[in-house]
This record gives sequence, structure tokens and C-alpha cells, in this order.
Amino acid sequence: MLHCGTASESTFPAAGGSPCDTVYRGLCGKPCATDTECADGLYCGLDDKCSADCAPEQPCLSGLMCTNRGRCGGDLTGPGFPDAGDDDGGIVTDAVCADTDVALTKVQPKVLFLLDQSSSMRHYRFPTGDSNNCNPDCRWTVLKDVLIGPAANPGGLLKQLEGEAEIGVKMYSATDGNPNDNDNSFLPEPTDKVCPRFNGKAFDGLTFELNAFPTVDAMLRPASVDDDTPTGPAIRTVVGLADDGGVGDPKGFAALASKAPKVLVLVTDGEPGLCGDNFASEPGRAAVINAVQQTYTHDIRTFVIAIGDTSAQAERHFNAVANAGKGLDPVTGDAGAIRPNTPQQLVDALKHIVLDARTCTFDLNGQVQAGMEKLGTVTLNGAPVPFDAPGAPDEGWRLVTPSRIELVGSACETLKSSPDAQLTARFPCGAISPNVPK
Repeated sequence: MLHCGTASESTFPAAGGSPCDTVYRGLCGKPCATDTECADGLYCGLDDKCSADCAPEQPCLSGLMCTNRGRCGGDLTGPGFPDAGDDDGGIVTDAVCADTDVALTKVQPKVLFLLDQSSSMRHYRFPTGDSNNCNPDCRWTVLKDVLIGPAANPGGLLKQLEGEAEIGVKMYSATDGNPNDNDNSFLPEPTDKVCPRFNGKAFDGLTFELNAFPTVDAMLRPASVDDDTPTGPAIRTVVGLADDGGVGDPKGFAALASKAPKVLVLVTDGEPGLCGDNFASEPGRAAVINAVQQTYTHDIRTFVIAIGDTSAQAERHFNAVANAGKGLDPVTGDAGAIRPNTPQQLVDALKHIVLDARTCTFDLNGQVQAGMEKLGTVTLNGAPVPFDAPGAPDEGWRLVTPSRIELVGSACETLKSSPDAQLTARFPCGAISPNVPK
């Protein structure tokens, strides 16, 4: 939860750019200590430079008065606000505009769960052994119970993670059409005869929601398993990869415009096949690694949750995919697949991936003026956060763009470890231009 103040915002000229670029070109920016050291129509800003927010030819927004020192607002005189013309030589303050409590919008990661929907998820126990046709603890049941809970109330992990990330879920599979191989589809007809398919249907795009539990619960709770495991083709499809690794499908993950981190979580219990060759094979394994490597070039990290095959060959494959998912060499990298052996370990692994993907980045409802970012005041849970100046150690807060701040160092760690963290940002009058609705 983010706590944002509601103090009145400063106002600035409605059009025509800054007066410093027009009416007062060449006069702004000069060093000063008081208003009287600036040219007529300008005031001495908090950065100790002459400036102006308005001019007779460039009025303030909201009908506020432009004072004779180029501030938007009314003149205040009296104790604490000496008038420029008093006999005591008081310093001009001619207008006082309120500091701005800036609204903060957290940049949420997008996390796509890609779930193996093959028949082995029903035929084998979690993590190993024959499940006696999913009675009682096959991999499919355990995975669903972890994600959505045995019942919608209280629900599972996805309900706990609401508000932490924008989440999407896809189940992938294929069918070989062989009625005699003992791995027939359990999906209700009609299904789409395509490979890969997603809960029995052709790929129709992705949906991400910050509060995704109701949508995922309605889809996943009644879902059963299909036949086979075309992991490589499934990754290429959901990411929307072209043959050369570029963007081939505007509905895919790679084409999805996002300011936030994008993460793909692959949950699978066996080695992969290909469309048209559904048995595990070296080409099938290579196709997965290639797809994940190309996915990484689109700034999408891939994590592997391996909940089945424990053979040495499978272990090497899953580790290679995990390495590729983080941009490492598939053979020599040290990322490693995640192998939970209990339902709680599966919960912990998935939860860690999602929470670690969260950012410490926030969008502001305004534009901080160049060179004035250090004048901002940021607090986290009531404690001040220091400004992280360029070249300084990564500690405190920094301005990433004129409308985005980022917490770094211990401040970021505190934010991630605080379920109800309260972050505020305030900038003095003249340091930030509020966004104006069009």
C-alpha cells in the first residue's frame, strides 16, 4: 500500500513553454541569493538561480495571479513574509505556493506462468512416483492447490500475491492422436487440433491482471490434462517469437509494451518433445534452450520449476534452460533449475520469484525540473530516504527520468520486505510541474 499526500499543487503557465525560454530568455539561470538580485519579473529559486513560473504574456493555470516576481499565487505579507518595499529592507517573497505531495504509482512486474498440462502431470505423484490416476496427490492437483487453493476461499498463492504483480497464466500441451498410447487427453471436446495448444485451444493472446485470482481460478480449477509436452513451441508461441528471434506475433509477451520487468515462469515435470514428434528428444531439448535464449533478448527472464524427471539427462536440460533464462551460457552458467520436493517448497519458490521481480521504481504525477531533484523529500515508512546523487554509492532514492524515481540499496530492500510500505515524495514550489489533464 502506498500512502500519498494531497496538498495543493503548484500551478504553471498554461501554454507557450517556460517564461525562461521566451519572455525572460537570457535572464533566468543567473546565480542569486535573494529575489532582488534577479531581473524584474524573476525570483530567486531554491536552487539559488533566477527563475520565473509565469509572465504577463504567459498567465498561470487555474486563473491564479502571476505576481510581479513571476510566481503563481497570491502575495502574502506580514510576519514571516516581508514585503519587498518595507522600510526594514525585507527580502521579497511576493508569493508562496504550496509544496507538492506527489502521487506515486508503483511500476508492477508482469509475470507469466506457463504450466505443463501434459498427461504425466496426472499419472505421476508430486514430486515422484505413480499417482494411481491422480489419487490423491498427482502433480497436477498439487500445482493447482498451490496456485489457487483446494477451494476459492481462502484460495492459494495467487490470491496472496494480488497487488504485488500483474499475473497471467497459460497451460500448454499437444495431442498425438494415438488412442493406444495410454496418454490420451482428458480435455472436454471440442478442442482445437493445433500444436501447441493452450487448455485445448489455439493461442489467443495474453491477459495480465494485478488482481488475477478470480480470472485464473475460473480457468484453472476445472482444467484437466492433455497429452504431450511441446515446451519449445509453446514458449515461442506465448512470447510471440519469429523464426529469427524477432517479434512475430503482436499478441505475444515480447510485443507487449511494458515499463516494468517481464518474467516467464515455466513449470514442467518432464523433458520436451516437438510438434509432430511428441517424444522427448535432443531436438526437443535444443528447441527449448533456443526459445528461452531468444526470449531473453526481449528483456524477459525465464525461471524453471522442475517437478518431475530426476534423471541426469533431465537435470542437465533443466539447468541449461534456467541458465539461458538469465542470459548465461547454458552449459557453464550457474543459475540452476528450481526443484521443490514438497508443496510448501513449491509455494516458496514461486512466491520468491514473483516478489523478487517487484521493482523499487515509481512513476510521479509530474515532471521534476532539471537540476532540482535534490530538493525533493522522500520518506519510507515515515523515515527520510537520502537523495542518491550521481556518482554516489547506490543508497537512497534517485531520479531515473523527470517523472520516475527509484529506491536503491537498503531503501529498496526495506520496501520489498514491508507488505504495507508507505512511501511519500514531496517537492517544493517550482521544482516540479504537475501533469495537467488534457
